[in-house]
Amino acid sequence: MATPLNIERQKVEANIRVHRFNPEHDRAPYFDVFKVEVETGMTVLEVLQVIKETQDSTLTFRASCRSSICGSCAVRINEKPVLACSTQVIPTLVAFWKSSITVSPLKGLPNIRDLVVDIDPALEKLSRLHPYLMENKEWIPETLEHESLMSREELKTFDRNTDCILCACCFSTCSAVSVDPGYAGPFSLAKAYRFSADPRDSFKRPRMQAAQDYGLWSCAQCRKCITVCPKDTRPAVAIQRLRKISIDDGIHNTPGSRRAKAYMNDVAKFGQVNKPILPVVVNGPKGWAAVEAEEGYLRKHGLTHSLQAPRLPGQPHVARICQRVRELTQNMTKKRTALRPSNEESKPHRAEEEGIRDE
Repeated sequence: MATPLNIERQKVEANIRVHRFNPEHDRAPYFDVFKVEVETGMTVLEVLQVIKETQDSTLTFRASCRSSICGSCAVRINEKPVLACSTQVIPTLVAFWKSSITVSPLKGLPNIRDLVVDIDPALEKLSRLHPYLMENKEWIPETLEHESLMSREELKTFDRNTDCILCACCFSTCSAVSVDPGYAGPFSLAKAYRFSADPRDSFKRPRMQAAQDYGLWSCAQCRKCITVCPKDTRPAVAIQRLRKISIDDGIHNTPGSRRAKAYMNDVAKFGQVNKPILPVVVNGPKGWAAVEAEEGYLRKHGLTHSLQAPRLPGQPHVARICQRVRELTQNMTKKRTALRPSNEESKPHRAEEEGIRDE
């Protein structure tokens, strides 16, 4: 006989600090503290529902599926963006060595009331990046008798990004969003990558231009979005790949693309980035001001300024690595094209089907 599991259930009294704000009569946000008896397995969303039902019916928050699918219950727990429906209270208390947790709304979005934010500004930016497929007539079959197929390798390039639930956790934690109001945000650019990488799409160039306009190169690659994403879609990786698509698509005359090319070329040539002249390479003549300021600072301290970085001892080996990376990238592209299924393979065997029906 199987030994029954002995699961120890805990009960603790926790202090739940909840952000409160009602624009009708509050000049500024404040925190209310509620004492709640929490059991093993209880989520933050369940605790909020208990508070609303038993202590304060005016508490306002969003929730829908309770299954980590809709993304509407996203809040910050002790400053970290999470889904309230999938975050258990007791493990959170243990992780922070506290008897209380703080629940607050997402950052970077207007606070409507209590824990509810207005996500429309973020979705408006998403809409500017054309998050939909535009039919590629060279790829999509002309009739409904054939399917539009792609290889497994092609699907793998963007399959992870299809899991995004638009919860805005990444938007809330993004450093670039906090300093640049025009930046589209991680999930918007990740969605742009998802559709640009899809071989059935024909709207890549306009989408790439829109991505440039909404901060494709503003991402600092701090990776915070990867840390907080509840579905592990890795927006920062998608943004990296979107940058590569924009360069491969011929969009070279931007500061970001010039910086990326300079990094690759300098590492192959010197074994390191040629930082002294980098501002000029990236920003053109405007960059000389930064170079002159650096030269003046070094001269003030008795140091000599050079516009060329020295070659490091291992530079030839690094150059071979860079060349190998370029070759592998080209081979991967050719492999994906070769593995692409033909639309002929998707034709239904109508004659056989009709024969079966006749029988």
